[in-house]
Amino acid sequence: MCGIVGVIGDAEQTAAETMLDSIGHRGTDSRRWRHFDRFGSLGINRLSIIDVDRGDQPLFNENGSLALVCNGEVYNHEPIRRDLAGTHTFATGSDAEVIVHLYEEYGDDAIKFLDGMFAFILFDFKKGRVLIGRDSLGIKPLWYRSDGETTYVASEIKALIDYGEHGIRELPPGHIWTSDGGVERYWEPCLATSKPDFGLCRSLLTHSVRKRMMSDVGVGTFLSGGIDSSLITALAAKENPNIRAYTVGMEGAPDVEMARRVASFLGIQHIVKTFTIDDMLALLPEAIYYIESYNPSMVTGAIVTYMCSKLAAEDGSKVVLCGEGADELFGGYSAVRSLTFLELRRKLADLLRNLHKTELKRLDRLSMATTLEARVPFLDRQFVEYAFNLPSEDKIKNIDGKRIEKWHLRKAFEGYLPDELIWREKCPFDQGSGGRSLIPVIEDTIDDQTYARKCEEYAPWNIQSKEMLYYFEIWKSHFGELLEPGHTFEMFGDYPVLMDQIADRGIAAAKEAAIESVNS
Repeated sequence: MCGIVGVIGDAEQTAAETMLDSIGHRGTDSRRWRHFDRFGSLGINRLSIIDVDRGDQPLFNENGSLALVCNGEVYNHEPIRRDLAGTHTFATGSDAEVIVHLYEEYGDDAIKFLDGMFAFILFDFKKGRVLIGRDSLGIKPLWYRSDGETTYVASEIKALIDYGEHGIRELPPGHIWTSDGGVERYWEPCLATSKPDFGLCRSLLTHSVRKRMMSDVGVGTFLSGGIDSSLITALAAKENPNIRAYTVGMEGAPDVEMARRVASFLGIQHIVKTFTIDDMLALLPEAIYYIESYNPSMVTGAIVTYMCSKLAAEDGSKVVLCGEGADELFGGYSAVRSLTFLELRRKLADLLRNLHKTELKRLDRLSMATTLEARVPFLDRQFVEYAFNLPSEDKIKNIDGKRIEKWHLRKAFEGYLPDELIWREKCPFDQGSGGRSLIPVIEDTIDDQTYARKCEEYAPWNIQSKEMLYYFEIWKSHFGELLEPGHTFEMFGDYPVLMDQIADRGIAAAKEAAIESVNS
């Protein structure tokens, strides 16, 4: 797990090093960059997970005609390594090294053999070409910018902004880019119909968790107290009873109390840290810098994820398993609960398609801000294809006049957790932890007249609430270079599919605060 950069074409030899400076948080175990005359440069900030001692990058093939930097994990590297052992010599135990040897055998199709989360840059010196690729769901990020002569590639946008905002693009999930062919899709989910099978559901998710326990360093879990992270924690505890779970939230927040019950039920070590609104305010500028967004849903979730990542990293963990992806697969959001079954399938397809711009972006940026690797078992490719293709009526079930979200998942894993948790209604991450308590405090700092004036001033950036305005001005202080109108909102402000709820957050949070005040 790392931060990677690439410079393709004519540029200053130190450009890669400068780019690495801006994403140093993504890997603090080592930094290496290499300039290749008349071709470009590759660089990496490494977080050592597999083959800690020998896995430094760039990685090369036997004769040095290929060079690679890779961010992520290839979970099936061991069987690939065994298949290639007769014809290739491996210099390290790194999971990423299989990519260069697969490329020797299969060219651009090499990426189709990989099972994992990854983004990579590969230089082919012999053919004079470059291949960059990203995993099928976009768990790991990759951005690039071309000016006609030079192409810059990096894990985060902040490494590219010194080279201009115009032309910055995200490599879409399930795609490759080649210097001689441009962008091309290599994978898309199979759209069929899965026959509901609770045993298969359990088997697929259990196998996914087992794969993601692969590590030469310590593995923990994020435990929010919702069914998704609790289920992943339960399955991980079966693999390693000594696993440690991490929870953050305001004292008395519903997620914190439920997380404590889950940890007690599982008999695992549980590290809890409470926070206050002042703690959130103090971390807000950092969280916005790392998340590279001013969208309210991204920002409040980012602060809480940042605090939990800090907790895990300070405790010595380098890897955590997380519950992201289940809502998109099984219909966990309140916004989709009342849809017809046909509409539900379409909306969940949109949510899954945009996951790399929303929850996965939040998880990657804020875990890597503390040099922590986050893995997402629900987004194993086999599990995704099974879960996505389940009938809609098995995802949201009508029972006694009430629509139960994620019904299939809950039913499949009855007995793995206390019933009160299995059948607990979903509570949004930043709400259940208490994070949304920040909203009224922030909105009280902006009067209506100022808000109206600022909305007009910042019209191209589509400010939709006082909360968004507050975050935007912090974002602007970090990324002022990117303030040219155009697709800036799409890249930094949008939250695809659930955007229509953003403006209502402040009203809902104010009502919740008023009710809490009356009750207390």
